[in-house]
Amino acid sequence: MVKKKGKSKRTTLKDKYKIQHRVVETHRKNRKQAKRDAKAGIIRHDKKKKDPGIPNSWPFKQELLQDIKRSNERIEQKKAEEKERRAALKKDPTNLAELMAQANQKQNEFDARVGTTAATAGDDIKSNKESHGQQSRRAYLRELKKVIEASDVILQVLDARDPLGTRIHPAIEAGILSHFDKRMVLVMNKIDLIPKANVAEWLTYLRRSHPTVALKAGTTQSRSSESGKSSGIGQTKGESALSSSSAVGVDGLLQLLKNYARSAGESKKSKSCISVGIIGYPNVGKSSILNSLKRFRAVGVSPRPGHTTAMQEVVLDKNIRLIDSPGVVFDDDDGEQGAGAVLRNSVDADSIADPIPAIEELLNRATMESIMMTYNVPMFPKGDVMTFLAMAARSKGKVLKGGIPDKIMAARMVLKDWNKGKIPYFSVPPADNDMAMETGGTATIVSQFSDEFDVNKILAAHDAELMEGLEEKDEMDFVHVNSASIKDGKNNASKVLNYLQGGEDASEIDSDEDMDEDDDVAANNRMEDAEDFDFDS
Repeated sequence: MVKKKGKSKRTTLKDKYKIQHRVVETHRKNRKQAKRDAKAGIIRHDKKKKDPGIPNSWPFKQELLQDIKRSNERIEQKKAEEKERRAALKKDPTNLAELMAQANQKQNEFDARVGTTAATAGDDIKSNKESHGQQSRRAYLRELKKVIEASDVILQVLDARDPLGTRIHPAIEAGILSHFDKRMVLVMNKIDLIPKANVAEWLTYLRRSHPTVALKAGTTQSRSSESGKSSGIGQTKGESALSSSSAVGVDGLLQLLKNYARSAGESKKSKSCISVGIIGYPNVGKSSILNSLKRFRAVGVSPRPGHTTAMQEVVLDKNIRLIDSPGVVFDDDDGEQGAGAVLRNSVDADSIADPIPAIEELLNRATMESIMMTYNVPMFPKGDVMTFLAMAARSKGKVLKGGIPDKIMAARMVLKDWNKGKIPYFSVPPADNDMAMETGGTATIVSQFSDEFDVNKILAAHDAELMEGLEEKDEMDFVHVNSASIKDGKNNASKVLNYLQGGEDASEIDSDEDMDEDDDVAANNRMEDAEDFDFDS
């Protein structure tokens, strides 16, 4: 019986050296035999099996032979071309004139090839971008118009950190209320991100034009909370409420809507249910407020702008029906390339070609001291965006080869920090005369929402409980920014209003996602003209 071979490769040294000796002897004998055969002229063939070829019984033998023949011809042709190319390379220019002529010819060929490709690609990208942007803008405006027409009460959601920057243009507000005969309530969301005193200042300022409710929408609502206790102020108070994901201050808004539904039902016996439309800029928390009112996740939410693309109806109770709308940038009144839209997180920072204008807008609105403390950079000339980006890139390790600061990467980093909330900031309401100039008249206190009930009584009780639960925050921990002013000139406010009132086709309205064809050139020119900050001085 044959001994079973073990799996282990371990062996004795005697066997190991015996095998090595046999291998050496075998190789020596093969070399000696090869020398003898060479002297005698003997050719020994390898013992490899000869290729039998294609059998004659193969039905497609001729076709296969033709394919092999064509393949061999292509290989031979490539070899010949490579041989000619190598021969041409050996013909070096004999003088300077020939060398310059050859260099110019190669440069012209390269420019023609690359220029044609870049122009074609640029036209395709621009046409695709314009088509996508215009189609998205038209679709969102159509959905917004449906929401406004179907609503009895309109909730305009504002970001508490920058209420004026996220507020609809006054002309659009007035046009909607006058043309559609609607009621409007301002909802200041994300109050947990600003100091307590700033919340009171903005409530006083905004209530001069419309009833205003301050709240913090819930971020994670479960279906189990539908039957539980309210997620508003009555559920949790103080720091635990604001630091958690539960909603705070929703009860005041809910009570306001129920009072209007009750008064509307009494005045119009045939109408027992009211529709409440929720509108606003992208990423201000419209869907989160709807989920907070419903007490569970009724619609999808996302931190990225543009998640909601169509109107969504949710029944709150037998008297109130909520309608969610997609976020729309109502006017393009900011600087070049939509800098304000980027700072409002209405546009993704990675989707813009040149982030420098947004950083310029940020430095113009924010105080230098708060920016210096946030990014741990020394003092720099006010408004010098390139110096700031160079220092921020050094501070965060965003450098290229040779230690050159990557300013474009640093600009995108700052914008992402701004939009993700890593940079806490708040804005201060403008003075009374500034408000009169922006609204086109004097500021008046809106005391009543309708003749049937007094809004002040509802809001006063809501504010007292809300302010008691808010946490005191040090303003030194925030970046102070100026309120975004409402400017005329380059904006789409009149076009948007005309379309909402049924006058103009949506295709006439410019898209916020349309980028100028010279964006990349402008960004490169800024980078070339900028002087790097001298860190050694």
